Amino acid sequence: MNAPANRTAIRNAEANIIIVDAARSVIAERGLAGMSLRTVAEQAEMSVGSISYRIGDRAALITAVTAREIDLADALACDFLARLDGIEPVAAGLLPDLVGAWLDLMAGEQRISAIVTCELALLASRVPETVSDVPRLLDRSATMWRTMLQASPDGARLADAISAYCLDERPFTIALSDIADYRLLRQSTIRALLRDPGEAPAPAASQWHMMLVDRLAVPSADALDAADIVPQGAKATLADHIADLIVADGVGALSHRAVAQVSGMAASSVAHHFPTHRDIVFGGVEAIYRRMRADIWGSNGTAPGNGTIIQLTHDSALLANRNPAFLPFAIDMRRRRAENVHVQVAQWIGVPVDGDRARVQAIVVALIGHGLEILARGALVEPFPDMSRYFSRSEQSS
Repeated sequence: MNAPANRTAIRNAEANIIIVDAARSVIAERGLAGMSLRTVAEQAEMSVGSISYRIGDRAALITAVTAREIDLADALACDFLARLDGIEPVAAGLLPDLVGAWLDLMAGEQRISAIVTCELALLASRVPETVSDVPRLLDRSATMWRTMLQASPDGARLADAISAYCLDERPFTIALSDIADYRLLRQSTIRALLRDPGEAPAPAASQWHMMLVDRLAVPSADALDAADIVPQGAKATLADHIADLIVADGVGALSHRAVAQVSGMAASSVAHHFPTHRDIVFGGVEAIYRRMRADIWGSNGTAPGNGTIIQLTHDSALLANRNPAFLPFAIDMRRRRAENVHVQVAQWIGVPVDGDRARVQAIVVALIGHGLEILARGALVEPFPDMSRYFSRSEQSS
């Protein structure tokens, strides 16, 4: 008797999944800024009215996408954990391979989910009340690593460090995975993150790490060919307005029209100083970096950055994924992850300055990921973060 009703419910559920998956595809291709009921309708080959009837407005669609990503993350975690088949990864020396493989999944078969998760995390970091389920989504990865490492004496610390590290590394892996030097730098950083806190690196390993950083300076050179030229006059004023736009709404909100509106200048004046979209982005990014450097110098080097920089790094990597013209900038952002604060971070974690640059970079990457998670939960990033959870052995292992 209930068979027709059940079939109808199944068809409705399948149609909803088609809509949500279409939205995920649009986000992966265009970013959240490019997702609307119209663009999703085009992707799903449905009418806007049908999507509105079945799902609701854009906010309801984002909520549905988040729920879908949570389900997919649970399935992925189960599949990934099954690969261990009872083997303890730390004792077996497998953990660096597993972390690298997990990130490779994000750039490969899980690319759509990886990009969507990055976009949702960024949205939550700016307006957490609009996507309240995003922290649950981010927790899925952390839970997987804790489950994997529950038998390890130092498993809790390692799981927290890996989860935070992967959250920040993810968008760069998506954008830069085709670059061999990036993959080698990433693996060097992963090994440093997972190394015993009391273990010093081999001198050759440190030399290797910095050689990779230097090698990546070549493909990133185009990004900052005019970075040392500080704009003056109207161009400087516009750059600050662009920076404010990025801080408020992200790189995806930038256009000549948007900058003209917030600056009170004509669009033609904006185009005179920043002819292309690429020029606008770089102008605003450099203005933000100048602010960051001023903050660091003003605090005597004790502040490694703020929420704006955390969001900017993810924005930049995601933009490079959509537009190859921005790849040089993403490369530069990733390669100099700890350059501005490596002296201070080395002192904080108690290693000689320049003695373990890979570990310093690993800690900074983990801190940025940790900071994004804090922002996504609606809290403020701590000006003096507690890094002991990443570089000190837990009480459980002492």
